Amino acid sequence: MKVLLMGDASNYHRCLATGLARLGHNVTVASNGSGWMETARDIDLSRKPAGKIGGAILWARLNTVLASRLKGYDIVHIASNGFVSLKPQRMLTIFDRLRHDNGKIFLSALGTDSIFVRACTKKDPPLRYSEWQLPSGPTEWSARPEAARDIWLSDELYRLSDHLYTHIDGIVSALYEYDTVCRHMYPDVPVAYGGIPIDLNALPRRTGGSDDDKRALLLTYAAHRGREGEKGADILLRAAREVAARHPQKVILSCPDNVPYTQFIEILRHSDIVTDQLYSFTPATTALLAMALGAVPVSGAEPEFYDFIGEKELRPIINPDPCDFEKTCSRLERIVTDRELFRSIQAQGREFVQRHNDIDTVARRFENFWLSL
Repeated sequence: MKVLLMGDASNYHRCLATGLARLGHNVTVASNGSGWMETARDIDLSRKPAGKIGGAILWARLNTVLASRLKGYDIVHIASNGFVSLKPQRMLTIFDRLRHDNGKIFLSALGTDSIFVRACTKKDPPLRYSEWQLPSGPTEWSARPEAARDIWLSDELYRLSDHLYTHIDGIVSALYEYDTVCRHMYPDVPVAYGGIPIDLNALPRRTGGSDDDKRALLLTYAAHRGREGEKGADILLRAAREVAARHPQKVILSCPDNVPYTQFIEILRHSDIVTDQLYSFTPATTALLAMALGAVPVSGAEPEFYDFIGEKELRPIINPDPCDFEKTCSRLERIVTDRELFRSIQAQGREFVQRHNDIDTVARRFENFWLSL
């Protein structure tokens, strides 16, 4: 089949394209390269320069030179409601054109949108907690200006999201959280779990040295700068600093800035422990990449997630507690001070990714879902 993957986030669609191509599909990725990550794409949808001028140029390109390259596909997958960096009304126009000029159209649920925020902030949310709300009430971050809660809940963004969800052929979810919310908010729309694709062939297995037990562990704070509060990474950094201060001989803390995807992979390759997300139920891209490269991630790994994917044995992730800072510190401290426990957890990571997130496995989930409709 001829497939268009429109938009991207953290290399999701680019990696998926590789898996789908292995299955024999002809795949095109049109995206902005996940912003500063500069991930690969076949059609560049970058908004350059930034601001209104960049938006006008992108809109003009989509209506002229790019218009013919975005039609005639059997399958189109849009990356949530951020598949192109334009105003909501213009995104609606692009979406409707994609729907008119192609075959089936699907949504890859892999990011926050108005529907997700509405679900997580309502009186009886479908998730026990989220970056928006804990059992005790709204999170501190959700009230900050950068959370843009009022914007996410605005009628304009709701109309965009609702139009997408009600005019697609189906949804493929990247995470347990998105899967749960989509099924809760749109029970009549077909939903399948895809997971996050990881290309293990591009991530060689780590080989340890004879002196590994003698050196300090490298603890990498792998936050998406500018989104620290949303991911709870700022709280994980506090925990990492406390543990590093208590055990300066056992752990070294590293806090790299945002870097392109290829450089980020090299950072993970040399890390032993990687802090990722606090409010997630699920290990997302950074955590999965870390496991594939031999590091132990501090990220979402709730019982609901393990049950959801049917994993009964492997437990390769340090699951922080968003409701108890001291528990988070204790869990991190335990892995830092107990080298035997660290090695045991570390050894499970790549096998976990192979079982549940291998690029071929995820690509087949997508293909099977398309063929079922």
